[in-house]
Amino acid sequence: MAIDPRDKERLIRILKLLGSDQVGERASAALAANRLLESLGLSWEDVLEPPPSPERVVVRRVRDWDIDHKDAAEARIRQLKDTVTRQERQLRALRTRINSLTDRERKRREGEDVEL
Repeated sequence: MAIDPRDKERLIRILKLLGSDQVGERASAALAANRLLESLGLSWEDVLEPPPSPERVVVRRVRDWDIDHKDAAEARIRQLKDTVTRQERQLRALRTRINSLTDRERKRREGEDVEL
């Protein structure tokens, strides 16, 4: 059985008095600690018992039923090829756009040179 955090702090304060130089203070602390546990319905075994270890979690691999890994891999390859093809088209379009902008800028500069 676990002890409430507030009661635990109270018990700790009482138990610290066991290190006192005064015999009466030590005796009173021992008696107070014992009474506190009795009032809580706990024994020293309950308090001194180590906390329970966390439950072990066992992870098991789930079997893949009715999955054809070859078909799945081929579908993924097709998907990647489509992506690459789309990106290649986008790159060609961007290169064309850059080239046309570069040509326009060059012609504009050539036109400015002729006028000067």
